Order: sequence, then structure tokens, then C-alpha cells
Amino acid sequence: MPKKIIIAFLLGLVIFFINEQDITAKADDGVTVFYDSLAKNTDNEGNIDSLLRILNSMGERVMMYSWNENPDLSETSKIIVLQNKQNDLPYKWVQKLKDSKAKIAYIGGNPPAFLADKLQLKTEAVTNAALTIQTNDGLKGKPQLVANTNLITSYKGTSFGEINTTENGKSPYGVQSENYAYAPIFQANNTSEFALVDVLRALFGTKKEANQYALITDVNPFVDFNMLKKTADTFYEKGIPFVVSAGPVFYNSDFTAAKNYAEILRYVQAKNGTILMNVPAVTYGASPAGELENIIQKSVHFFADNDVAALGVTAELYWNFDKVYGTEGFAPFNSGILLPNEKIIHTTKKNNGNAFEKSPFSVTSDFYGTMSGQMNFPLDIAITYPFFNSEKELKAAVNQLADENISDFRLQTNEVKTVQDTIESNAGSLYINDQAITLDSDLKYLKTKKMETQKQAGSLEGFFSYQNTFFTIVIVLSLGIIGILFIFGYRLYMKKYMK
Repeated sequence: MPKKIIIAFLLGLVIFFINEQDITAKADDGVTVFYDSLAKNTDNEGNIDSLLRILNSMGERVMMYSWNENPDLSETSKIIVLQNKQNDLPYKWVQKLKDSKAKIAYIGGNPPAFLADKLQLKTEAVTNAALTIQTNDGLKGKPQLVANTNLITSYKGTSFGEINTTENGKSPYGVQSENYAYAPIFQANNTSEFALVDVLRALFGTKKEANQYALITDVNPFVDFNMLKKTADTFYEKGIPFVVSAGPVFYNSDFTAAKNYAEILRYVQAKNGTILMNVPAVTYGASPAGELENIIQKSVHFFADNDVAALGVTAELYWNFDKVYGTEGFAPFNSGILLPNEKIIHTTKKNNGNAFEKSPFSVTSDFYGTMSGQMNFPLDIAITYPFFNSEKELKAAVNQLADENISDFRLQTNEVKTVQDTIESNAGSLYINDQAITLDSDLKYLKTKKMETQKQAGSLEGFFSYQNTFFTIVIVLSLGIIGILFIFGYRLYMKKYMK
């Protein structure tokens, strides 16, 4: 008996240490990003959002700080400093980085002396330079004019990509040696996005995945169903798998309009289209605890109840850095695509964001069309098109994708779990609550016309209902007061002439 107790104790001790190591590993994973400014009205505007979306696509959780904050870096294993201004890094940050044991990538501006020494780095400043950026694998962007940047002239370690200037010739895009890396330029919507990924992968030791997907956004219950059917048919005939970001339905789900919407999505699904659920539209930055979670679960269930397998979620980037949206909104999904911000309406902003297991990097079709050379990307991308309003737009998209190697999103392992439903894809097959879906392209009762505009099916009702009620009350009271004043004034007027 004592021997059994000792063995049990030892086993418990081993399990304890394993758990402790796992907790420690989880505590310091992810990337800490520091930035000096949002670079508004400059060439670098939007590069912070772009970096955050890239890191999400690389599977990295992010903790984000501006330079005027003072966080503890003792548990940080990966650091990125993004400098958009020409000012030197503050001394307190130089010391923090110098003392840190983390892997550090410095982007833009003027790297601190200790980092330049580690990389034996020498640079040359250029202004108003026309340059072209190319990745390691030969992906090339169009020439662009840059107000000011640095060119690497000497370094130690491994170089990545290339910057080609008319006056100064060629130089490496970025360099990396041991725990340090440097890239002089990073901007949104140009090839520096992909050149930087090569540098970060080498520094952080993350694996490379390079699937290309076609994503169609802005699909909701109010689009032209004839056009959506035409889109599905055209992509299917050309052998191009595609992904549709479909708006949710979380009330009035038994209405004919909702049934019609579900049926057209089933048709899309049968034509090799993968459905991702777009998050509800936000019109008011407040939400009682649990409201969004309830809406998301209702929306997933509406799809599941109608044999539509929503395999992931799409949302603007800021959702990932919101205390409500990023937790209640994303909880059921292991796959998602973060889209560029259009209109930010936070409940409460937070510094840290989570990462999906699978999250292709959204690239606009216009930007995709500017790239040339070897179309090899260092991370999964989603070539993104807004819903087509004409056959001309549809034809242009199909022609753009015809010779590209577009992957099928449902071939990946995707999983969505709510209290009511489990939706999965595995090797191309779709499952809802452990039952395989029969892909049915028979349109039984669909009215292929734009639905009558009823109450918005994809907005957060609770986020603006109180606001609408408030304004209604104010307007009614105002009209009442005006009416009273009118009657009072009329009586005074009549008394004046009756005397």
C-alpha cells in the first residue's frame, strides 16, 4: 500500500511539473508590438493594422503598446518595434530592449546602437526615392515613390528580399542574425507586407503556409440572389473554389425571406463555395454581457438548422482588440479572416488580441493585380472581392483567378462549436452535429429577386434599439412642446385683437 501511495505521489509530481511547464510556455508566447505613431497622412498610414493582421495570419497572439506606455517585458519572448517617425527610440525603451532576452525585430526609422552592433548594420538614408520591393521567392510589386527610408549597405547574418532603387541600385529588404532582425520600410498594400513576413518567420521560427483563397464579401439577405447564383455558377464552371462571407440571421428566422437566404447559401455551398459567417453589423458601441454571445450562437444555429455549414468567421480587425467582440464574438470559431477596418466602433478597446488557428491574410483584388513575378506568398492569403454588382465585375474576377492556384477552404480542418451545434470540415466533407451534409443545388422555392427591405437581419439589435427609442421619445416630446407653444401663442394672438 505505501508503495502505491509513493508511485501515485511521484506521478502527481510529474504531472504537476508538466502542467507548470505548459503554463509557462503559454504565458510567454505571442508577440509584443510597440509603435510610435499611427502615421496618419503619411506613406506609412495603415501599416500598424496591416502588421496586426499579418501576425494573426501567422498564428501569433499580439500584445500592443505605444511608446508612451511602460509594460513589463520580463515574460516577453518576441518583440516587434515599428517606428514610423524619424525620432530616435526613447532611452527607456533602448534599455528595455537591450536587457531583454526576447527575439527582436526592428522596423523602419533608426535602429538603436546596440541592435545595429548586433547586426553589424550600416544604412544609407534616401529621400523621395522610387523603389521596387521583391520577396525572397520572386514576388515583385509595382514601383512606388517613398518620401524617406533607409537602405541597408552592410550587415551580418542572412538577408531577405530586395529593394531596387533607380539611383542607389539594389539592397536587401531586411536582415536577420540570431535574436535580431531589421527592415527599413514597411507599408500597407505593397510587397513590403510579404517581404517582412519572410524576415519574421526566420526570426521567430514559424512554419510557412502558402495557400491562396478567393473571398467574396458583403453577401447578406438583401443582395441580388440572381447575381449570387450567377457568381456561384461561374466560379463552379471555371473550376475555381471560393469562399463567401455571409451576413448572419438571428431573428425572424422562420420568415420566407430568411428561408430563401438559407437556400441560396445552400446552393452556393453545393457549387464548391465555402460559407464563413460575417459578424453582425455594429452601429452602437455598447452591449450587455452575453448579448453578442447569444446573437452569434443564434446565427450559427440558423445556418446549421438549414444545412449551411459556416466554417469560420469574418470581421474587421478591431473586433480582435475589443473586450466584448473578441471574446463573445469569436469564441465558437477556430478559423477566421480579419478584414481591414472601415468604421471602428469599440465597446472597450484592449491591448491584446487572440489568434485563429487558420486565418488567411486578406488582400484586395486591386492590390493583388499590381503584383508580378513569381506569385509565391509566404503566408495564406485571401484575394478579396466585394459582392459583384454586374457580370462585368464577375468576369474580371474570374479572369484574374483563372490561372492561379486557388485552394479549397473546406479541405482544411475547420471547427465551430456552440452550445447547440458543432460544424466541421474534414478533407472536403462538411458535417453538422456529426452528420454529413448532402450538397444540394436544387432550388426548391427560392424567389430569385432582391428581398423586400425588412428589418436589418445582420445588425446588433440591442446595440442601437435603446438609442432609437431615446431619439423617438425626444422627437415626440419636442413635437408636443412645439404644439403647446403654438396653441399658447395663438391664444395670446387672438386675445390681443379681441380687446
